[in-house]
Amino acid sequence: MMSMNEQEIYEDKVMEWIEDHFVMNEVEMEDYPFFLHGKLIRDKQGETMVVFWCVIYGRVDYRFQDA
Repeated sequence: MMSMNEQEIYEDKVMEWIEDHFVMNEVEMEDYPFFLHGKLIRDKQGETMVVFWCVIYGRVDYRFQDA
């Protein structure tokens, strides 16, 4: 089980990755609880992806919407 400090660290890493890869006022973001610290990102064209913390690889990971 993760401590609160670990959870905050992973949440911060996910948010940092998102901020590094997107212009924040050009996307919509909402929590996506099906993945650890998951965030659903939607751009102006309606394309979506999920960004989350991967416990297997110990890093931020993402998945694009299936076409």
